[in-house]
Amino acid sequence: MFRKDSLSRNISVLVSGTVLAQVVPIALQPVLKRIYTPEDFGVLDIYLKTLGILFVVFALKYDMGVVLPKNRVKALLLLNLSVIIAFAFTIISIILISIFKTNLTELLQIKESYSFVLYILPFSTLFFSLYNTFNYLLIRDKKFVSSSINRISRRGAEGAIQVGFGFSSSLKSFGLFIGDLIGNFVFFLSAFYQSIGKIKYDKRFFKPSMLKAVAKEYSDLPKYNIIPEMLNGFFGASITFMVLSKFGMEEVGYLEPTQRILAIPAAFISVSVGQVLLQRISESIGLKRKITKNIIQISLGLTAMIIPFYIIIKIFGPDLFAWFFGDKWKISGTYATFLVMYFSISFITSPLGQVLIALKKFKINALWQIGKFAVIYAMVIFSYNDIFAFLKTYDIIGSAVYVIYGLMVFYFAISYDKKIS
Repeated sequence: MFRKDSLSRNISVLVSGTVLAQVVPIALQPVLKRIYTPEDFGVLDIYLKTLGILFVVFALKYDMGVVLPKNRVKALLLLNLSVIIAFAFTIISIILISIFKTNLTELLQIKESYSFVLYILPFSTLFFSLYNTFNYLLIRDKKFVSSSINRISRRGAEGAIQVGFGFSSSLKSFGLFIGDLIGNFVFFLSAFYQSIGKIKYDKRFFKPSMLKAVAKEYSDLPKYNIIPEMLNGFFGASITFMVLSKFGMEEVGYLEPTQRILAIPAAFISVSVGQVLLQRISESIGLKRKITKNIIQISLGLTAMIIPFYIIIKIFGPDLFAWFFGDKWKISGTYATFLVMYFSISFITSPLGQVLIALKKFKINALWQIGKFAVIYAMVIFSYNDIFAFLKTYDIIGSAVYVIYGLMVFYFAISYDKKIS
């Protein structure tokens, strides 16, 4: 039986909620793939990848700092600072989109009939950013059950809208994107309600001088995380953007379920593990405890989890995709066999990167993010006989990059343990 505050229990609570939250969208995929076209999903993928990049700057990474200070007042000041910045960037984004709408649709190869997504994007990013900020407060306060409930409510709202709109001839073109917007809005409301209940706000939390002081104290968060995290966002979108530029929107659409299915282990487990690990490692550092043992425990557990998934996709991928999504999506399963090694290795090592944040190795993390971005996007200068050659190359290079990341984490964790000894 788990101790009330054990690492394993906290992870299991978050993972359980995440798994339940993912059951709805995964169960709906066979329906959605038969309602919407590959082009619809191609535009959705571009939209979501762009959201992921914008999300990085919407709070200037001050939201990450909510779990760091021992002083709760500082944590709440960082929360308020993040919220204010997010609203400011929303206004800026809307203005820029209005000015450069034509340029953006051409850059992203979006047809005029899909141009409405550009105006949905800033609001969806805002709500997701606000959710993330309040969720960090939940993680700080060890309210892991509440954090899990929020994920479930978000996915339920999103799925209901996407299916409902999909069966309406007049609303169908909006369905996938309005579903994401409403889902993120529900995400935010749920996290806000769960985290704000016992907080007694006073005017100190909005005092400009105090907000300025805490922004300066934690200025390393934006200074060493904004550019690397944006590059990380571009890295996550790299396969989508490069396939778009070299093979077209329809191939992006066929690649969308490939990435969705291969990302399931990370969505179910890896992200939650990273959040709990950040809280636990930050706490251990504050108490001058060793951290390497926890990291080894997490690494071995994640490795054991991903091996069966890897084997199943590698052997049965095309047939499983055809059965689950429909025959026209079998090619997506073939794509999965070329990318499953990369997704498996990143599943293991990505959450470990939170250790570098807890250790305040912002510069080191930044240098790795920059290097990762440069190595992957260097692929765009080469030509490929077909998309299969491109995917195979991407798989090898991406896997190598994340192996290096894992080794870096262990190096600095071991160095820290030696230092406190």
